[in-house]
This record gives sequence, C-alpha cells and structure tokens, in this order.
Amino acid sequence: MRELPVMAELIRRGHKVTVVTGKEHARVTDNYLGGKAELIVDDTDAGLIVYPGTILIDTDSTIERIKEHITKWDRLIEESVDADAYVVDICPWAVIAAKKKGIPCFLMTNFTWIEQYESFVPDDILNVYKDAYRQADKIIFFDLANKESRAFFKEGYEVGFSARPFDPEKVKAIKDSHSKPIVLITCGASNSGFDFDIDVSKLPYSFIVTRSLKLIGDNVEYLDPKTNNTQDYVAAADYCIAKAGWSTVSEFVTTGVHTALLERDDTAEDTMTINQLKERKLAISIKVDELKDIGKVIEKMDAFEWSDKVYPNDYSHIADVIEKNT
Repeated sequence: MRELPVMAELIRRGHKVTVVTGKEHARVTDNYLGGKAELIVDDTDAGLIVYPGTILIDTDSTIERIKEHITKWDRLIEESVDADAYVVDICPWAVIAAKKKGIPCFLMTNFTWIEQYESFVPDDILNVYKDAYRQADKIIFFDLANKESRAFFKEGYEVGFSARPFDPEKVKAIKDSHSKPIVLITCGASNSGFDFDIDVSKLPYSFIVTRSLKLIGDNVEYLDPKTNNTQDYVAAADYCIAKAGWSTVSEFVTTGVHTALLERDDTAEDTMTINQLKERKLAISIKVDELKDIGKVIEKMDAFEWSDKVYPNDYSHIADVIEKNT
C-alpha cells in the first residue's frame, strides 16, 4: 500500500512502471493504478507464517518457508526485468538482480527481514539476506525506520510517510452514513483470525471491520475484501484499532485518528514501530486479550494525552528522490 501512491505519481509524470508482486497484491495494484502498470505476478517473499487463529509466529514453519524461498532466488533473478531503476521493498533477491544487471537500486525501508528474522532464524540463513541487502547502492529511509536498519545501511535518503491519498467526498459519505462515532478495526491479512467472539452490541459506536475479528452486534459492518479505498475509512474513523503495519500507520498519522495498536512481542518491526509512536504520543498499544473488551480499549484511548501533530503525506517527495537520483 505504501508504494501505490508513489507508483501512481511516477506514472503521472510519464514513467513506465512495472510491478513485481504476489497475486493478491497484484489485483489491488491493478485496480488502484487503473491498469496503467505492467504486472508480473510471482512469489516475491518468504514472509512470516502465523499459527491459525492467532497473530503468533510459527517459527519452525517460517524457517522452512524461508529455505524454500531462497531456492527460488536464482529463477527470480534470471527472469527479472530490465529497467532504468529498481525500487525494492524489501525483497533481497531483487537487490541482487539489480546489481547483476548494473541497474541503480533504491531499497525503501523502515525495516528489513534481518530484524524480523534474527531472533529465530539460524545465522547461515540470515547471512544470505545480509549479503543481498549489502548490494543495495541507494537507501530510502521511511519515517520510523528502526535503529538497526539505520546502523546496517549507515546512510540514505530521508523521507516521510507514504499513504494512499484520501477522497474528501468519500470520507464525508462514510461519516454521514453513521450516526454514532466510528471505530475501524483492521487486523490485516497475515492471520486467519482470532479464536474468540467479541460482543459489541451494547457499545454506542459503529464498528467497521476489515477482516479477521468476529464482532457481534447490529452496529457492526464488515467491509468487502475487495474494497479498494480502505484509507478513506481510516480518515472517516473516530478510533482505529490495528496491527502496526507501516502502511496502516502512515494512514492514521496523516489523518490524526486516535489509534490502538496490537502488541506482537515476537514481531520486531511492530514492536519497534509501536515504541516510536508511543514516544511521539501518536498511538497506544494493547494486548490481544484486551480486544475482548473493546469498550475499555476506547476508554483507554479517550484518557490518553494525544499529540495533535498530523504528518504530511510524502509520496510525491519519494517520487522526486527516485526520479532525480536515477
């Protein structure tokens, strides 16, 4: 999601954009860009595997998945496209491909798989990732880039947050269609859901849920998974409860919505992101079990002393950095 507005801006400026991504992301990309980018669908990342019904990482399965994915790198590199520049977030094989082709490579990051994996992945596998990332010749640090990434790469271009632009008319329509304060709950697609129901029927709010959680009540609306403007629902919300993915964070810090983020102690990126946001008074954090009483979560948000800072959407500047340094 954080690349989409940058892609759209580069296309608007007359550049040809080719996107290499997974099947589901390709559908979202094609929809958002209106078919104006060439799409290559492939298995781009090993990612993280979680236990069904939880957001806890299945470390053994993830390690096996990483080993399997590394065996695909040679093919991915061999089939990689020619271009004037590669913009990589954060697939290590793509950095190697750019290096072999002599193509400038921008690695855009607030974290890498090194930080995500280092607590449980063997060093010999982790070193494969480190060797790949070292071949990146240009680094773009998103806001909230963690200290470990900064130490590994040492220097790079500093940019802010990147979020899909909001449509004021759609935001207003969402607000106008609800008579109660809106609570948006978005827990991402990397888990199968939580193993408990949550009765919110007596709470004086309208709940909009993207997926994963099972809320009970006539005041609950589930968004169609094909909804392509979820950022407008963030902008329309009075409260947001979410996982701490950087793209989601970008949407709420550029709108100023009060947000509670789910703690995932075994996920380094989330922990680092949450800690920085709490220091800036831009978010609170909650444990998964706290979701069983969402009323108390909202009370916790109401009692918090929030920063009133709203951050600019920096996607155009990111396009500038890529365009001017290629």
